[in-house]
Amino acid sequence: MTLSATFDPVVEVIVDQFSLSVHCQHNIMGLISQKKLVDVSFTRDKLLHRSVNRDGKREFHETQGKMTIVIEIWQLRSTVDAIVRACPRFRLLVLGQTGVGKSALVQHAFKINDGHISKHMRDDIDINKQFFTTDNSKFVLHDGGGFESGDNNSVSIVKDFIARRLEMPDLEDKLHAIWLCVPIPHVKECLLESGVQDFLRSRKQVPGRDIPIVVVLTQLDLYDSQHSATKAGQILEDTKKILRQSCEPLEAAVDSEIPHVVVSEDAMEDTVQQLVDVTTTNVDKYVAAEAALVAMMAQQVDIGLKIKASIVIGKKRHWKCLAAGANFTGYTMWECLSAIHADIIVIWNFDDPHQDLLSLEFKQLLIRGLNNDNQLPDTTNVSDFDFGFAVVSAIVDILTPHDFAPSVSATTGAFTPAWAHEIYQPTNMTLSRTMSYIVDLTCIMQILFLLAPKWPISSSVIKLAMMAYDAASKNHVHAAIQSSVNSLVRLEGDHALSRIIELIEQHSIKASKAQDLRAKIIDMQRRLDDEWVWV
Repeated sequence: MTLSATFDPVVEVIVDQFSLSVHCQHNIMGLISQKKLVDVSFTRDKLLHRSVNRDGKREFHETQGKMTIVIEIWQLRSTVDAIVRACPRFRLLVLGQTGVGKSALVQHAFKINDGHISKHMRDDIDINKQFFTTDNSKFVLHDGGGFESGDNNSVSIVKDFIARRLEMPDLEDKLHAIWLCVPIPHVKECLLESGVQDFLRSRKQVPGRDIPIVVVLTQLDLYDSQHSATKAGQILEDTKKILRQSCEPLEAAVDSEIPHVVVSEDAMEDTVQQLVDVTTTNVDKYVAAEAALVAMMAQQVDIGLKIKASIVIGKKRHWKCLAAGANFTGYTMWECLSAIHADIIVIWNFDDPHQDLLSLEFKQLLIRGLNNDNQLPDTTNVSDFDFGFAVVSAIVDILTPHDFAPSVSATTGAFTPAWAHEIYQPTNMTLSRTMSYIVDLTCIMQILFLLAPKWPISSSVIKLAMMAYDAASKNHVHAAIQSSVNSLVRLEGDHALSRIIELIEQHSIKASKAQDLRAKIIDMQRRLDDEWVWV
């Protein structure tokens, strides 16, 4: 007889020793029922080192008397999985009258098809209606409309909705943030209508459980077009002053700060970046760290938040203690790098219809890029190095037609080096390769962030990003890591983790420069082969 038990969620072993208790019951001569408890102890090292591969699965076998226990061992779990299970989507409520610019804000911040979001917001407003889109799987929207002067019913509907969401037990169902969109008023018009003020005061009714509310001032461009730049600027400053004066008594009443951001179509990228940054900061402060991380995944306007989320996730598990290999005991290099890979890809949340970023071929190309142990001497002056500029210069050179195409070495097909199938060992070479993989992939994700608005993710675009990174700074990164590994002091502290973060920060594209860098990239004139045949 074969008995089995399936654990959902899967049991995750994070201690060195654990035990399994099996309750047995059998009949003696068909008459007397006897119960027995069998305790089987395991160590983590024993489980991993004595496991065998059977039909593509790793299994551990242990025999106790007449009983044989078979444990199926899953591959390394993605750190992001636990976060996304708790909070699959960033849940945002947008408030404001029709025409105030809500659709444009959401579309720009989360890169949602304008037609989809506009249609949703043109329909009859139902705050309970959830807007999901395949354009961004980490985002869900509620539209609560606006507040007319004296319209107590609308305020009550929104307050009731917020209260219900607050009472929901699961983080994924709770409301994570609110954008209250307010147009910059004409002269002598009231900035915050009485309904808006009543709504802001209502936060006091749910003490200690604030949902971040960000006041978003819109339609600044109407004043830019109707007035001189000097007068429009003065109107903006006056509006900010009025808002501060209006919010002071409200903040005192609710005992909480009411952050605000001015959004301009002429500077949409920069101002929406500021809005997203203020939002994620307050979600982390008032709601939950998991919701803030998912908000960083969902947003598609601030490259700095993507890098920040990558580092935060990496520090939780897979980037830690690399020198000792404590988290990777018993696993092959391929399994370890695949777990690191999955975490980083999910964070950037690109529209990747064919899952090319998670493909075997992409991972093979990255791993083959670690196979060159004889890096050229690094001559990069870090103090003068601008990663974004170097990358864009490389992309422009690659895409510009040449009499002779840039030197690209090709192979007859993808392959995986033999060392990738070996068990992770705490050696300098293993540490160097793992650190290089993390920094390489993070840099390539940044380049794809620049390219994604122009071309959808595909094998060709990924190869373009890899070629640009190779030309811009890969040699510098690998040389710096090799030098660090050879001089790491392992007596205390996680020097490998610190060096990874330092290199990522040195090779980061600043959010304030992303739009200008993207504008310098010319249209693709040189056709890139769609096959995964490139190193």
